[in-house]
Formats: sequence, C-alpha cells, structure tokens
Amino acid sequence: MATGVPGEAGERRRVEAHRGGAGMLNNVVLLASDNVEAAGFILRGIKGIFVAIGSIIAAIICAVIAGTKGRSAIGWGILGLFFSIITLIVVIVIPSKKS
Repeated sequence: MATGVPGEAGERRRVEAHRGGAGMLNNVVLLASDNVEAAGFILRGIKGIFVAIGSIIAAIICAVIAGTKGRSAIGWGILGLFFSIITLIVVIVIPSKKS
C-alpha cells in the first residue's frame, strides 16, 4: 500500500519555502548544484547586490565629505553613486570651499 511519501516530500518543501531563511537558501543552492547555469545566475545576482550596496555606501560617504568641504552634497552623492571609487578619491583630494 502506498504511504504517500511523494506528497509528504512536496508538503515538506512547501513548508520550508514558507519558512524562508536558511531552508529556502538551502533549496536554491541544492537546485543550483544540479544546473551550472542557474548557479552562475545566482552568483551574478549576489554580486550585483554587493555592488549596489557598495555604490550606495560610497555615495553617502562622498555626500558627507563634500558637505563638510562646502561642496554640493547632492551632486557629489549622485556622482558617488555612479562612479564610486573615482568620485571618492576626487572628493577627498579637492580643496575645501570654506574659508
């Protein structure tokens, strides 16, 4: 007689997906280990998240430094968002407008 194991496994996966967190991440990693293209897609997505977070942090730092030097905080912040490291170096090197 059938025990309904496939149904139980499907139900277990649904519960883990609703639980989120490590269970969901574990499922994504297991699925990606079978499909190399999926693994590359996931890694590109993670890389993109880190680049976006780094750009936002650089923009905030550029805006704060520019504001303390009497420069346009918004302008330098926007530049820092798109050209993170270069803008950060430039805003540190430029002289202060304050007398």
